[in-house]
Amino acid sequence: MPTYLITGDDARLISARLSDLVDELVGDADRSSVYESFDLAEAQSDDRAAAVAMAVNAAQTQSLFADFKVVVVRNVDVTPLNVEPLVAFLRAPSEQCHLIVTAGGRIPKALNDALKKAGTANFETTPPSKRRELVEWYKAKFIEAGLKIDPVALEEVVDWLGQDSARLPGLLDVLASTYGQKQRLSYEDVSPFLGQAGHVQPWDLTDAVDAGDTATALFMLRRMLRSGEFHPFQIMSLLHNHYTKALRLDGSGASDPAQAMALIGSRSDYQGRKYLELSRALGPKKMFDAMQLLARSDRALRGGTGLENEVVLEIMIARLSRLQPARPKRAKGARSTSRR
Repeated sequence: MPTYLITGDDARLISARLSDLVDELVGDADRSSVYESFDLAEAQSDDRAAAVAMAVNAAQTQSLFADFKVVVVRNVDVTPLNVEPLVAFLRAPSEQCHLIVTAGGRIPKALNDALKKAGTANFETTPPSKRRELVEWYKAKFIEAGLKIDPVALEEVVDWLGQDSARLPGLLDVLASTYGQKQRLSYEDVSPFLGQAGHVQPWDLTDAVDAGDTATALFMLRRMLRSGEFHPFQIMSLLHNHYTKALRLDGSGASDPAQAMALIGSRSDYQGRKYLELSRALGPKKMFDAMQLLARSDRALRGGTGLENEVVLEIMIARLSRLQPARPKRAKGARSTSRR
């Protein structure tokens, strides 16, 4: 029987995918007689060898009440870990066992190679960072759940949840139980169940500022602050680094992304092009104005005024975003897809 590998950087998404897969493999069988689970992260380092041995033994032992078993070995990325028993099992896996392993980090090379040679089915749960790919990722999850959603509503769900995609499985369950699988969902159908806005990526803020889109920039700022993901001084550091990179290119003579990449210390052609464009768009005068705004805001956050931190940052973001003309707004559903 096939083996399965579930990976990702969010334990909630790994757990959700694991639950779905186990339910699918167990089917109508008595779970207590065909399912066993071993979490290597819960075992002390001295006890992990025994835990691995027990997992392998379970995978090799036939169920008394069914013609198959489902054995889960969680967190095979923990260290230290002797993976040789698992590697040996994968060289000649049992025909009666579905083996599922999960990892939230780097898998030992020997085990990773053995999984590949065994033809393991891979499930990567980490959502993509590029906008277009992220929308497609969300769309696929709705389809897998048997739900229909119109494009505008899908875009709004992506915007609202952001990178906090681990909340999506719960949302899908609620929508399925509320509306069933026949109705095509609109934003009005979905919005009551979205809850608190999820966190966003740092560049969602800087991209809006660079585009002169004050409203979106302020919206992103408030989400970053109110979600608790970012402290005001983290946002200051983010913006300082952002403008410092553009400042390095001002008067440098850099004329192409490759030269810009070398000056800002980046390996990304996209970043090289982006900061070259930002430096040219701002010019020396507006670059100086931006750094002055950052300096004044930093003093204000350290007690220089009686304003609340969020107000200080809102004023700064509004002024930074107005340093260059706002770009024409895109129609809904035609958002930028350029990301890291």
